[in-house]
Amino acid sequence: MPQRLSRWLGSLAACLGLTAGSAASAAETIVFQFGEFSRDVSVPSLVAFTETGTVKEDLRSYLKLLDPPARQSLRTALKQRVPVNAVMASNFLSTALGERVLEQVVKVIDQPPAIAGPALSSAFILGSGREGDLRLIDVLQAYPTQTLPVNAAAVLSLTRSLSQQFNLQNRLFPQIASINGTPAPGPDLSSLARGGSTAYSTTPFSFPGRDGTTITAVAYLPATATAENPAPLVAIAPGLNTNMNALLYVGQQLASHGYAVAALNFPFTSATAIEAAIEGTGAVPPPNAWYGQPGTVSQLVDQVQQRWGARVNTEAVGVLGQSLGGYTATALAGAELDWDYLVKGCSALNDPTKVVLNPAVVWQCDAPGQVVKQRSFRDPRVKAAVAVNPVTNPIFSPASLKAIAAPVLFVSGTNDVFAPPVSQQLIPFTSIEQPGSLLALQHNGTHLSFLNGTSKLPEFVIGPDQPLARQELRGMAQAFFDRHLRDQASAQPLAAPTATSGVLSGSAPLRLLITPSFSREELNQVDPGLRQFP
Repeated sequence: MPQRLSRWLGSLAACLGLTAGSAASAAETIVFQFGEFSRDVSVPSLVAFTETGTVKEDLRSYLKLLDPPARQSLRTALKQRVPVNAVMASNFLSTALGERVLEQVVKVIDQPPAIAGPALSSAFILGSGREGDLRLIDVLQAYPTQTLPVNAAAVLSLTRSLSQQFNLQNRLFPQIASINGTPAPGPDLSSLARGGSTAYSTTPFSFPGRDGTTITAVAYLPATATAENPAPLVAIAPGLNTNMNALLYVGQQLASHGYAVAALNFPFTSATAIEAAIEGTGAVPPPNAWYGQPGTVSQLVDQVQQRWGARVNTEAVGVLGQSLGGYTATALAGAELDWDYLVKGCSALNDPTKVVLNPAVVWQCDAPGQVVKQRSFRDPRVKAAVAVNPVTNPIFSPASLKAIAAPVLFVSGTNDVFAPPVSQQLIPFTSIEQPGSLLALQHNGTHLSFLNGTSKLPEFVIGPDQPLARQELRGMAQAFFDRHLRDQASAQPLAAPTATSGVLSGSAPLRLLITPSFSREELNQVDPGLRQFP
């Protein structure tokens, strides 16, 4: 799966500045290129460091640049096993996203891309095939040239970026939580997450998409929904390489409290569609097809209206989406696509001295010149949106986010490496002006924390205590939709509208800071370097 490999591409690129293997057909010497100057490091020295922690003389000056925790992190990254076999590596590298990520990684290698690209791709596949899983040291041992020249400028650029990201990861939550004083105690999410007593029926269905595809969907209809008392509707939008099953537990929670729920699988980004495209049994998605996902959710609402409109209030709709589904929810709430901003944000991918390994940015920049003509996907039936780990930047600009016309709850995880919190949620949230909008920052949360069906992945990818994370999302969704879809003024708010310090909710190790107010100036207090972000 792509999610199992892409995190390691960033570590690989950084380690290429210090790393290579010892096999006879692999690099024996790493050559750092500083313009016309160069400096060598022997591979056996690096292997000794990786396996035993021994630091030999030729490696000492480089490791002095790292503090002890960073040095240990480097060893851990080199030795960490990931359950990625040769077939999975090959499949990922054959996708558009894999090719785009590889284009960024090879900037670290001071060889023509026509040479470095195939060599690195081969090293990934061969390295992951040795023992049926993947270690970075195995990849480097499999790199098929005697000398590995490294572009020092690109390495320094990447090192600065990764260093800032890892440092922020450790201090982001406590520093943001303390900016405006001690947060007040928040609502009891475990109580809000309790299932209700309302029975509901489950109805699978399908409908034709606008692009000739067939959309599979499911609806939960509460027994209490009648023409006299129609149920509000919540639509569920899954993320990239997942299916609706990953979030249906939230829908079941809401249905047990009297909501109608409709969920779907997107035709080009679901796990089923991506697997079929990789295996050659399905169509390869056209560039930027996923930007049209909000229109597909609007079609889903239309279908519910046609089939159950007498019992469901499709003029009071909530949307809950994760990752690309979070983008979808944000667009339906009114954020407009800004293609000029996207093109500008994607320009760094073409800079040979800058390595961009933010997966959310790489995905959005797959084909920035092939725009979707429609800029606004605002659906006025949407009255509230919950965007979990949303992908938002640079497809939305600060100006276009001000067009949001329904309350939005942004849910962000401090340890999310696929849609990093600073660039994809925190900075975008500072531009949202719609009253009732909230930011929920989850300490130790990852991109997969809230998803069902990911338990077989390594813990460092899925994060701690997924059952707790899912409980917290059920509670937040219940409270947010009760307040904005049912217009229950008496419903317990997640955070008071004037609570500038926010509230603390949830439980360790996944505490939540929930705040209605967060500015760019406050974010810059966490790290002055964040001023460099767009």
